[in-house]
Amino acid sequence: MFMKKIVLIVGPTGVGKTSLSIKLAKHYNTELISGDSVQVYRSLDIGSGKVTEKEKEGIKHYLIDILDPTQDYSVSDFQKASREIIDNMNTLPILVGGTGYYLRACLYNYEFTSNKRTDKYNNLTNEELYNRLLELKDSNIPNINNRIRLLRHLEILESNDEPTKKDEPLYDFLIIGLTCDRDILYDRINSRVDEMIKNGLLEEVKSLYDKGIHSKAVNSIGYKELYDYFDNLTTYDEAVNLIKQHSRNFAKRQMTWFKNQMETHWIDVVKEDPYQKSIELINAFLGE
Repeated sequence: MFMKKIVLIVGPTGVGKTSLSIKLAKHYNTELISGDSVQVYRSLDIGSGKVTEKEKEGIKHYLIDILDPTQDYSVSDFQKASREIIDNMNTLPILVGGTGYYLRACLYNYEFTSNKRTDKYNNLTNEELYNRLLELKDSNIPNINNRIRLLRHLEILESNDEPTKKDEPLYDFLIIGLTCDRDILYDRINSRVDEMIKNGLLEEVKSLYDKGIHSKAVNSIGYKELYDYFDNLTTYDEAVNLIKQHSRNFAKRQMTWFKNQMETHWIDVVKEDPYQKSIELINAFLGE
């Protein structure tokens, strides 16, 4: 049975996926599909690390800036949209992103059924809500005094679509993962957050906050911490430090996911030339 070939560029936040993917898209005269769960939202630009028009260098990017921040976007939405794009492309599809669950749902024959939350938590105290999030292993639990955010976290964690039929690949795929020494990566992440602040992250989040947007989109790293600052639940310095800490934690989870859940060809971006090594891997994959 013929299966379409696709390439994925994955890895933790801040490791250099965007720049590499654009170089590869230019080399193979193709287009890119974003596998990021936050970059789909308009107005969430700096905090999501969204590629700029200048950085795109004329390369078309799919699944970026397709929704308003008030709209919902699930793994099943991504699955449907990404497969439609892949199946209609006449060139080599390249997916790039760090949301591993989304990417895996695209590659394999996952089928989803909705599992929406009810209002059963409304009568619980804040402490009980907080403890429920601990049970669900939420690593970025809101301040215990912020009831709205606690309830929203539970809604997000318990409204994910439930997959079945996981193990049948629909495509012939090559996964290239970018990595580097943990200390180097963490330094990159800290510097990246500082650059985001310099480029106007505070103003971007304040604009969303002032519009009264309290949706799944702004529950993302870089946004929820500053929302707590605007709610006077943390200081500004605490919020920035939490963005860095949560970003580092997220990067660690990303690495664990890709190492354990997906067969990935790893490239150390410090010890090797990721572009040349990727070309070698892709050409071998294509039989060239």
